[in-house]
Amino acid sequence: MFLLVEEQSTLEPERGYDREVVERVWQFARTVAGNDPSVWRKDEHGAWIHRLAYRNRHSEFGWEIADCAFTLPGCGVAALRPTQWQNHLDFLVASRTSVVTADGLRNARRLL
Repeated sequence: MFLLVEEQSTLEPERGYDREVVERVWQFARTVAGNDPSVWRKDEHGAWIHRLAYRNRHSEFGWEIADCAFTLPGCGVAALRPTQWQNHLDFLVASRTSVVTADGLRNARRLL
């Protein structure tokens, strides 16, 4: 897959997440055959995410860490999920009317 990622973010910690945690959370994302798993993966909704686009809301492939501790109490890092940034915002406001998912090599919003 050859796509450019706009304004690649630095890998600085967010809300106390150090680089090791960010890397461990990245490992929870789904790998896709034919794509370098250290660069391209999909979140749990099937949206493409790019490793270097962590915390980059200017990229359709940007991603953030969703903390699911309220549904998985006591699970530590296992409660964290790599989520495409628009899906992450929907998660934060409990919006379940649509989801961002892959449409070929791009991401698109789909109504649920």
